[in-house]
Amino acid sequence: MSAALLTLSFVATKTLGIDRTARAFAFLGRLRRRARLHGRARSTAQVAQRIERGLRWLPLPVECLDQANVTWYALNLKGHAATMKVGMKLSPVSGHAWVACDGDTFVCVPGLEDFTVVAEFPPWP
Repeated sequence: MSAALLTLSFVATKTLGIDRTARAFAFLGRLRRRARLHGRARSTAQVAQRIERGLRWLPLPVECLDQANVTWYALNLKGHAATMKVGMKLSPVSGHAWVACDGDTFVCVPGLEDFTVVAEFPPWP
């Protein structure tokens, strides 16, 4: 399932942009949660491990934005209040997306504290 979500995120972020993709993922997640189609409860670490396993199946160049989007979706779907953040750094110019949940950070890179948050997507209600 995570490989399919990563593929969907890859295509959607390239065609719709991150704002519309995040809103679409949140909408789908709320529908699935209402329909009770989200399966058994999992810890944040278990959710992240499933997504990392899904990366191995894809021949696509999955970037941090897609990985963070799917991690944010899956954590919120399982009832964890996760926030997706997109940050920029000027020297050298680079961007990164990550997820913060329960004091943990997912999709980390060294020097994450040097990034300035330019977009933030809160947990679903």
